[in-house]
Amino acid sequence: MRPLVDLVLVAAFLVLFVLTVRVEPRRWLAGVLLAGALWAATTAAGASPLVLPWVGATVLGLLFVGNGVRMVRPASRNKANAVALVLGLAMLAATVLAVVLLPSSPSAGASTSRGAVLGLVVLLLPGYPGLVLLSYALYCLAYLRRRARPEPAAIIALGSGLVNGTVPTLLANRLDATGKAWRDERALGHDPLVVPSGGQGDDEPMAEGVAMTAYLVAHGMPREALAIEDRSTTTEENLLLSREILRARGIDDTGHLRVVTSSYHVGRAALLTRRLDLDADVTGAPTAWYFLPSAFLREYLAALTLHPRINLAGLGVWIAGTAFFLAYAVPRG
Repeated sequence: MRPLVDLVLVAAFLVLFVLTVRVEPRRWLAGVLLAGALWAATTAAGASPLVLPWVGATVLGLLFVGNGVRMVRPASRNKANAVALVLGLAMLAATVLAVVLLPSSPSAGASTSRGAVLGLVVLLLPGYPGLVLLSYALYCLAYLRRRARPEPAAIIALGSGLVNGTVPTLLANRLDATGKAWRDERALGHDPLVVPSGGQGDDEPMAEGVAMTAYLVAHGMPREALAIEDRSTTTEENLLLSREILRARGIDDTGHLRVVTSSYHVGRAALLTRRLDLDADVTGAPTAWYFLPSAFLREYLAALTLHPRINLAGLGVWIAGTAFFLAYAVPRG
């Protein structure tokens, strides 16, 4: 009977996912629903309901450790990397502790209860953020698979840091993707305005938007097709200040927009366009594999700040559910 219930849950979560992305694909809820379907599927297959929290916690712990080990290099020694290393090791230790202790819970001695309680620490500590990470990754993957609408009124290229005043590979990939999108639209008879967006950092000799414009012109895009945004310092400012430029040109309300960034950045950028009420499709440029883990971790942590109340409410529900489980489901000695 239990596997049948789990399969019904899988189907329900998937139906809700399809309905959600049809109405608005830029919602983290899509990833939550996919995570729910995956969780129900694992229990339907006979796995422990703790497998998914364990996996999520392990992956998140490894991401923190990977980011933290940078501190072994003198140039990267800072408090943030040290905290990441300690937090990652703690998450991995808690997860291992749960895996070791929880199998003893089916027997009915006093030690069983203590072992089960210690094992379930993973639910209150790394389990919840691990599941949230899984839901965010699933949301990002689902959104990345979505095909962008044709005929955007404008294309916004999001900037990233310059290296020694020049466009590095990461940013060049974004600009190459922008150029391709523009040429594809031109081939269809459309002429969208392109907005290279990025301000000047303290260690940069010029605004990113200026360097991005020079790169695009050098790679065959006419200068009249470009409108520089050179004041932004964050992704949100990229979008807001680019919208100001489009409004000044009478483009803001003439159709949807295309936003181009790196693949790891697509999910959060899409959440921001929805939050700012921008009708936009976000597409991703290729990113070197070795850059992805630390970059995605930063995006996940930044995305958490976009929904603080929802995440706090989710954590509260998680704690209450775990407390209920400990009170009524764990055998007492």
